Amino acid sequence: MKVRTLIVVTASLLTLALPSGAQANELPPTEVCTVGALAIPEGDPAPEAVPLVISCFETATEAEAFIEEGAPGDYEQLVDGGSPQGRVAAAATVTIGRVWTGTSRGGSELIHWGTGSGCNGVTYGFPTLPSGWNNNIRSAQGYSNCWASHYDSTSYKGQVLTCAPYCSTMGFLAAKSSSIVYRPVGTFG
Repeated sequence: MKVRTLIVVTASLLTLALPSGAQANELPPTEVCTVGALAIPEGDPAPEAVPLVISCFETATEAEAFIEEGAPGDYEQLVDGGSPQGRVAAAATVTIGRVWTGTSRGGSELIHWGTGSGCNGVTYGFPTLPSGWNNNIRSAQGYSNCWASHYDSTSYKGQVLTCAPYCSTMGFLAAKSSSIVYRPVGTFG
């Protein structure tokens, strides 16, 4: 059974509805959520306002199937409300990375997906993280030709750790990630 929670906010307003009794920085122990990003060609500036579109599922298998199906509903919101161009390319979604609240892929999981086919000449950025994920990441992995650069401040500032492609622990950045950039393999933050 697919359980899907959909939340759309701008990158500056990051509020994730949590189950009753949950604290602001905690997630249910086995929650799997997805969040999308637009591909930004190398050298192009990042857009100023990109909606944060989150869907949550009971299992990673359900979340992966959702991304493979083109993230229906989320994709259209991400690419400007479902323009005709966006609808044609809706199947062009790919997993670019994953983060976990526990070490060694443990705890709740946030799967980042992007438009296009991965980090081939493009980057994907998350200048802020959803509620429950900011300062709560303890392992991470890049996918689809992507390495993941984690920053301890929003908007890609402060100390950086690049997972090339996997970090079973985040070392000095454990539970301190506040923004993430997915870059082509071989590119450090």
